[in-house]
Amino acid sequence: MKKLIFSKYRQHFFIGFALLFLTTVVFLFTQKSSLYNSPAESNEEFSKEINNFFSFFVPNNDAVQNKKTIKIKNGDSIQRILLKEGIPQSEINKIYSKIIKKYDLRKIQEGQAITIVFDNNNKKNISRLSFALDNLSTAHLYANQDDYDIKIIKKNLEKKNFLAKGVITNSLYNSASKAGVDPEIIIEFARIFGFEIDFQRDIRENDEYKIFYERYEDDEGEVHNNGNILFAYMKNSGKEISLYRYTDKNKVTGYYTSDGKSIERALMKTPINGARLSSTFGFRRHPILGYNKLHQGTDFAAPTGTPIMASGSGVVERASWFGAYGKFIMIRHNSTYKTAYAHLSGFAKGIRSGSRVQQGQVIGYVGSTGRSTGPHLHYEVLVNGQRVNSQKLNLPSGKNLVGAEKEDFENIKKNIDKLMVAN
Repeated sequence: MKKLIFSKYRQHFFIGFALLFLTTVVFLFTQKSSLYNSPAESNEEFSKEINNFFSFFVPNNDAVQNKKTIKIKNGDSIQRILLKEGIPQSEINKIYSKIIKKYDLRKIQEGQAITIVFDNNNKKNISRLSFALDNLSTAHLYANQDDYDIKIIKKNLEKKNFLAKGVITNSLYNSASKAGVDPEIIIEFARIFGFEIDFQRDIRENDEYKIFYERYEDDEGEVHNNGNILFAYMKNSGKEISLYRYTDKNKVTGYYTSDGKSIERALMKTPINGARLSSTFGFRRHPILGYNKLHQGTDFAAPTGTPIMASGSGVVERASWFGAYGKFIMIRHNSTYKTAYAHLSGFAKGIRSGSRVQQGQVIGYVGSTGRSTGPHLHYEVLVNGQRVNSQKLNLPSGKNLVGAEKEDFENIKKNIDKLMVAN
C-alpha cells in the first residue's frame, strides 16, 4: 500500500522539486542583479540566463534549420540548386560571378557536397556557401553587405617518412597492401627491383621486404600524396638486396646497393608485371601453323590491356602494324641491344617511330593482334641483330659510384639509415 501511494505521488514530487529549484535560481539571480544593474539591465540579463538554463534541456535548432548540406546529382549545378532553395536570380548571378573567378564550376562532379548557411533574418539570402575544390582545398563564399567575398582554404601537407615491412605469404602486392602501402608505391618498388627480380616467378613464400618512402599528410593524418622511395629491401630465396635512392652529379636519379653499385642493367629482366610465362625460347609446335618452328622470343600471358614497359631506355624504331606480329614496337637501346614487343592491343600515348623512351616507361598494352591465339606479349631481345633467349641473357650492370660521388652517396646512405631508425 505504501509503495502504491509513493508511486502515485512520485511524479508530483519531482515536478515540485524542479519548480522549487528554478524559483531559487531566479530569486538568487534577481537579487544579485539588483545590486549591480539597473532594472532594465537586470531584466535583459535575467532573460539571457533563463534561455541559457533551458538550453541545457531544450536544444536550439535555429542553426540546424539554417544550415543545409546538398549532394550534387547528375545534371545539377550550383545555380540550379540555389534556385530550388528559393534564392533570387539576382543573388545567384552575384554568387556565380564571384565563384567563377576562382574555380571552373564545370568541374563540380556528381556526389560532391555543397553546404549552404541561410541568413537568419531572411531565408532567401545566403550567409555562407562552402564546397570542396579538390581533396586539399575548400571554397568558402561569405555574404558581405550587398556583395560576397570568397576565400580558398587549403590544407597544409607535411612530408613524413613511412617504413613498411613484412613477410610475403602470397604476393608482394597483397602483403604490402595489408601494411598500408599505396598501389603506386608497390608498383614503383617492383619496378626498382625489376632489373634483378621477376616478381611473378622469382618470389617465394616467406621472402621479406622493406619499403621506406615519403608520404604527404594533412593535419588530421590523412595521406594525400606519396613521395619518393628512399630505401628498398628484398630478401629473396635467402639473397638480401638493399637499395638506396641517389641522384648523381648529372642529376640522374637511380637506386644503388650498399657498396654504391647501380641496380640498373642494360635491360629489365621482364617488361611486364603479373604475367604468366606461357612459352619459352626454342623449338615448339606452332599453335596456329601446326608444325615445329623455332620460337625466337618469350611469351607472357596476361589479360588484354595489361601495361607493357620498355625494358631499357632508347629510341623507338617502329610502332605500327607488322604482319603476323600485329601491333608491334621495336626499341633500339644502343649499338648492341634491341627489344621487340608484339601482338599489342594498342600503343601508349606519345609512342611512335623516333620517340625516346625511358627504362620502365609504359609503351603499350597486351593484346592478341596478328597471328595469335589469345592475349599475350611476345617479347624478343636482339643482340647485334640476332634474337637470343632473354631469360638466359647475362646482362651488363650499371655504373659504380667512385670518388666524390661515392663519398656523397655514403653520407646520404647514413642519413637514410638514421631516418629509418627514427621510424
